Amino acid sequence: MPRSVFHLDLDTFFVAVERLLDPALYGKPVIVSSGTARSVVSAASYEARKFGVHSAMPFAQAQRLCPQVIVCHGHFREYEKYSRAFFDILEEYSPNLQPASLDEGYLEYTGCEKLFGPPLVAATAIQARVKKELGLDVSIGISTAKVVSKIASDMAKPAGILYVRPGHEAALLAPLPIRQLFGVGPKTEPRLRALGIRSIGDLAQLPRALVGKVLGSMGYWLQDAAQGKDDSQVVRREQAKSISHEETFMLDTTDPKFLRHALHRLVCEVGYRLRKHGLKAGTACVKIRYADFSLHTKSKALNPATDMDRVLFKAGTQLLDKVLTCRVRIRLLGFAAQKLVEGKEQGMLLDVEDNKKMEHLQTAADQIRERYGYDTVRWASLLRPEVE
Repeated sequence: MPRSVFHLDLDTFFVAVERLLDPALYGKPVIVSSGTARSVVSAASYEARKFGVHSAMPFAQAQRLCPQVIVCHGHFREYEKYSRAFFDILEEYSPNLQPASLDEGYLEYTGCEKLFGPPLVAATAIQARVKKELGLDVSIGISTAKVVSKIASDMAKPAGILYVRPGHEAALLAPLPIRQLFGVGPKTEPRLRALGIRSIGDLAQLPRALVGKVLGSMGYWLQDAAQGKDDSQVVRREQAKSISHEETFMLDTTDPKFLRHALHRLVCEVGYRLRKHGLKAGTACVKIRYADFSLHTKSKALNPATDMDRVLFKAGTQLLDKVLTCRVRIRLLGFAAQKLVEGKEQGMLLDVEDNKKMEHLQTAADQIRERYGYDTVRWASLLRPEVE
């Protein structure tokens, strides 16, 4: 039986969720961005793309191209909720599911035909369920190889299904621009173009020895991919090695009170996500990027591992004091929980009774956040930057 790999990609995911939250946005040019001077576009509707707006574009440029664009600042909790529901649906069709991001993933369908029918039948059923149950459109590429399925789903957008029959992979890829091949980036493309390679088909036909001479061992993989050959497996995503959150400030700063306030906000976000996934941090890490774009990090072991905001913040402030060694202004601050472990038992870092009260308080706050939104409960120290 030929292998059957799906690549499934939710169309303009962030914008689509925003439209579910506010139907008045349908049919209008919409972007998701923080809207600050330094921010970029996280997602753009097809209406905005007609003006040349695309994701990763600087926000200011997007506004120049499309002055009437509607800016949504984003509801990340909602994105996570819809993402979980999306992958829950996919897992019903195969246990071998590999998320690639919040809105896309690979599904190994080989061997599932007896349960759900031929690949096209299953893909149509998935697409219909995602639309009916979540109100979202999904594009699906199907082939014998992950790299081909990814390209096929892009070609199927919006809300389409492209099935590449076994043996037709190379023919599909051949006329496409070389930059569409996964692994061909800004450095590799000029080197290929210097050899006269403009399309994926050109690379597929290049002498093997020349490929190795120009691109090394990576070139062999690229040429195999150009020929539609990719035996990489669909594997479940490993447990996250870290959970982090960071913020780029509108204005560079050296104000320690402002930075402590920002750090507290970041720690609370990370702590909430730790508890949500049943994880604890064995290491705390603070990252800062100065105005000259130099990057500095400091880490601290936590023994025992913890998910408590108060303990994480104490470690974070100690690390922040260590990295604030000069008066150069700071443009970005980040906090990460690393060396994550599973478990429910909390070590005796604090007085036992005090520890239990804090755990009950955090649990109650998290339950309220789950039901009414993250920002419905906040620490008093986050209400004003000058309050420590």
